[in-house]
Amino acid sequence: MSLTLAFTNDSATFGRRYPDGHTLMRRKTLTLTAKAFRVGSAVWMDDTAATVVAYNIAEFGRYICTSHPVLVRLDNGEFMFCRPGELRPRVRQDS
Repeated sequence: MSLTLAFTNDSATFGRRYPDGHTLMRRKTLTLTAKAFRVGSAVWMDDTAATVVAYNIAEFGRYICTSHPVLVRLDNGEFMFCRPGELRPRVRQDS
């Protein structure tokens, strides 16, 4: 408990903190991705049918949110992280 109080007191002395460039880029990327590809929407990844499952919010590792912000499930059941440029909307054709 004393550690929490010390952190709270110490963080309050610095005043308002502004986001760094990576935070701003991550926020912008995820906002644009969410507008273009909604969760549950049908998409094409290359020539494979897929469904958008979630957005990637990882800040470190192999697939970070600024480079691969979309998680899709292919029709064969496989999950993949991908770039928005690799996706295009799948238009449903009504007969």
